[in-house]
Amino acid sequence: MSLFQGYARDSGRAGVRNHLLILSVCGLNAPGARRVAAGLPGAVLISSGYGRGQVGADKGFHARMLRAFATHPNTGGVIVLAPDDGLCAQFVTAAQEAGRLAQGFSLQSHGEDGSAMATAAIAAGRVMGDRLAAMGRVPCPLSDIVIAAECGHSDASSGIVTNPLVGDLLDHHVSEGGAAVISETLEWLGCEPGLYARCVRPDIADRLRDLVAARHAIAERAGHDLLIGNPGPQNHAGGLTTLEEKSLGAISKAGLGPIRGALAEGEPVMNPGLHLMDTPTLSPESISSMVAGGAQVVCFTTGQGNPYGSALSPTIKLTGNPETAARLPGQIDFDASPAFLGQVDRAALLPGLVDLLEKVCSGQSVAVERNGEGDEVISRLGPSV
Repeated sequence: MSLFQGYARDSGRAGVRNHLLILSVCGLNAPGARRVAAGLPGAVLISSGYGRGQVGADKGFHARMLRAFATHPNTGGVIVLAPDDGLCAQFVTAAQEAGRLAQGFSLQSHGEDGSAMATAAIAAGRVMGDRLAAMGRVPCPLSDIVIAAECGHSDASSGIVTNPLVGDLLDHHVSEGGAAVISETLEWLGCEPGLYARCVRPDIADRLRDLVAARHAIAERAGHDLLIGNPGPQNHAGGLTTLEEKSLGAISKAGLGPIRGALAEGEPVMNPGLHLMDTPTLSPESISSMVAGGAQVVCFTTGQGNPYGSALSPTIKLTGNPETAARLPGQIDFDASPAFLGQVDRAALLPGLVDLLEKVCSGQSVAVERNGEGDEVISRLGPSV
């Protein structure tokens, strides 16, 4: 059994990080949340611009995503910032029930004085941060890890080398008892029948069909022709000429194994195996949804470069484009260009990528973390009132 040095949790999967999370659950708190994060170097800030006026599915989804971040395996402790005591208590309670350190601060309890609330939150965060720093890593099974796979600013090298290499990694990880998830529903355009055929049960294929149809319906109601503007200018510049080329490259991140789950946006990955998640195609929303589903690490392939990554889950950046690897050495964690240049077989790169995954899970930093370019973005499902 392969092991990594991680943070065992009282319930659920182990963490690869032990973050102090500053969670601002409403836009009213956003400026103060930035002040709190600045006063707690090393803390992770997730700040929502919304939180009031949302209704129906949008309101429920927003709350579920915030709870998922507060209880994520990579969250060790959370400072909740909210406009009122009731909203604050919801997230503090959820975090504490999941075994996380948690403390809440509201504008209501501080007489609507944002500066006083920020000062108190910083003081509490320093104490909590010291407690988290005292927690040591312990051996944890690598099968505890959920890997999320993403691609952005793809080019020819993505579909030929880097995405299939990530697919190899997912196949290997699943064979060892782990879980994996890919998303961006409309990036599968034209390749859906092959995905349905890989589902292990008819009901999983049926749910996947329903999720795909719903995403198409959203585009149609907006009057958006999915065949126009895709591939985009950067894709064309990188050698992708057709939608079929782009989609075939995108789904190659899923490897060749059976599909054991069809998930709605942000839905938890509960079981081992490969899962597909319905999400928008914008990388921030897609990655955050998979992280909310429980992914502790992200593999993000890029053809021409893309600095974005998750704030909670270390995001390993890979490219198969030799020019990109040379131009962006501070962004790329794994250079797969030798396979694109024909110098080695793709299979020869897999052991190195598996080794990097284990090291990152055990605490080795990635470029996104060193560059401070991580964030989390929650999709909007509807208008506010």
